[in-house]
Amino acid sequence: MDYRLLAEQLLDQHASLHRSTISQNLSALDRGGFFLLNYLVLHQGSAHPRELSRGMSVSTARIAALLNHLEKQGLVVRSPDSADSRQIVVTLTEAGCERVRRKRQEITDLLAQTLAELGPEDARTLLRIRQKMICNLQRHVEQGAQPRPATGKEAPASVS
Repeated sequence: MDYRLLAEQLLDQHASLHRSTISQNLSALDRGGFFLLNYLVLHQGSAHPRELSRGMSVSTARIAALLNHLEKQGLVVRSPDSADSRQIVVTLTEAGCERVRRKRQEITDLLAQTLAELGPEDARTLLRIRQKMICNLQRHVEQGAQPRPATGKEAPASVS
């Protein structure tokens, strides 16, 4: 099997998916203001700016700019940390929580419809394989593995 050719096909599919409306909606949750709001939802509604910077893999300057924008919209508030007054805590407002809830619901509805069109077996298989790819990619990154040309002679990993 030519794994390099398959990898190129996967990249082409990814590019096609990236141009789709659903992908653009999903990417809103992966970057910028929605990502920050979603991060807060997933972390009990509050976090320190330094945590946001690490969790989002962006600079503290970028976080400050995002927080200024989101605070002006009434989606987050910054306040002194009760445990350490030298620190600031960012807290999601009710409006911020509602904004994320609506966006997630919109995306979830569209994804659920798309998965239903695949059928139960294909939908479960898709998710299982995507999860396995994520685990494999994370393992390669953690091990600092350098990419090597795929020869097609590697034993395929079992997909379970």
